[in-house]
Amino acid sequence: MLKILLVIVFSLSSLHAAVPLSESIGRIQTNVDPQSITATALKAAGEEYTEAWLDEYAVDKVSFGEAYSPLLSSVLPLSNVVAGIEKGGAVSLRSLDDGRVLTFIFSDGRIAAVSEKP
Repeated sequence: MLKILLVIVFSLSSLHAAVPLSESIGRIQTNVDPQSITATALKAAGEEYTEAWLDEYAVDKVSFGEAYSPLLSSVLPLSNVVAGIEKGGAVSLRSLDDGRVLTFIFSDGRIAAVSEKP
């Protein structure tokens, strides 16, 4: 029984080791479901921040715009981006070009908040 348990533990640890890691955002998603918040976050991060961006992604155009326009207009679009594993309705993204990290927090499939911390 112990031998079987050790084989299982070693198998699981080798699977976990195969998942790429980022020091700033943790485990990297390698397969993104096109219907996931990660796919939405990656698409939003790759676009220029405009009024159309607010219409497409923000949960509330006015309050979201007031809160996050200075930040997002200065950093978007991000390029060469990787996404961490979704956690509690949030996904952290990291630009491999400049190291910038943004976390998009979602509500009902739309971006409700943004943080520069993972």
